[in-house]
Amino acid sequence: MKNSDVFIMVPVSGALTEGKTDKNEYTLKYNIILTETSEYECDKKFADTIKREEIGKIQIAYMSDEYEADMDDWIDAYCCYGYQKFSDLGLLQIFIPSCDKEDSQIGDIVFSGHLRIRNKNIDYSIDEYAKYLGLCLSGKIRMVYCNSIESKSDEQIGYLLAGETSCSEHADYRIRTDKLEELSANNISKYDFYELYASQRSIVYLLRGFGDNFSINMEKEALLIYICEIAILQNAAISRINAQIVDELMQNSNISASKTLKLQVEFGKTILLWDNSIYNYYLSQELSNDIVKAFGTDKMLEEYSRNSKHIEQIAALKSGIASELEGKILNILAFILSIS
Repeated sequence: MKNSDVFIMVPVSGALTEGKTDKNEYTLKYNIILTETSEYECDKKFADTIKREEIGKIQIAYMSDEYEADMDDWIDAYCCYGYQKFSDLGLLQIFIPSCDKEDSQIGDIVFSGHLRIRNKNIDYSIDEYAKYLGLCLSGKIRMVYCNSIESKSDEQIGYLLAGETSCSEHADYRIRTDKLEELSANNISKYDFYELYASQRSIVYLLRGFGDNFSINMEKEALLIYICEIAILQNAAISRINAQIVDELMQNSNISASKTLKLQVEFGKTILLWDNSIYNYYLSQELSNDIVKAFGTDKMLEEYSRNSKHIEQIAALKSGIASELEGKILNILAFILSIS
């Protein structure tokens, strides 16, 4: 598909410190509409926890699946940042209004790790660009593609959900899996003015009345973008704590109960992200549940639970051994004192 509004959503941690360029109508409209929608659809106290900033206009390298061989085509894109201070997590939101390039190729570039960003005539990888902004990558990138329902193609939806190009220059075969066919046929929409398809990587949102006016489109896209934002922040919170636990298990044999508690307290700071009552409307919550499920959050929580129990067991065992050793030492001292 072409002429979509394409959103690349990059989870990060940290407050924005560098990189702002001149404000423009796209980033201004994006933040205004997203803020108004979040305050309407959500508990305002929760909505206000996400502070939004405009970064500005950037460019993204568009290339074939030969990747580095032909990086001479750059697409205009725009970047905003939504940051949640209490969790120290945020979302770098890169969007391309009415993109005239092949959507699936952009997804292929992103998910194959070849996303290149140009800002002020300097080229960055996504990791380098995040560091330039004072941020740190924290979790997996997700993408949202918004287009007209008239453009619908089950095969194209499959490629977008898979994050692979449908116009490969070196592959003469097509993707075909039962899982993708199932996802491409599973419309999880809650209203009749759109269709919605979701995978662990991407969302495909097909609208009636979709046009080339970004502000008008964004009015219809904003709720979905906001729901995805919360779901991705949830994923980022789990990714961060899982990475911390695994790092602790791999590098530190001296795991203490206090260190375990510190890790759990860190994750506890994200508790508001998990409140099922933040949405004012039942169908918004139901759509959120479906997207959270599609993003694989339940499996990530299971992994966190296993890792958490493992590190707690090690800390408890170590504490028990220490207590037993301390008891033996005290008994030896008592015996020495009794015979001295």
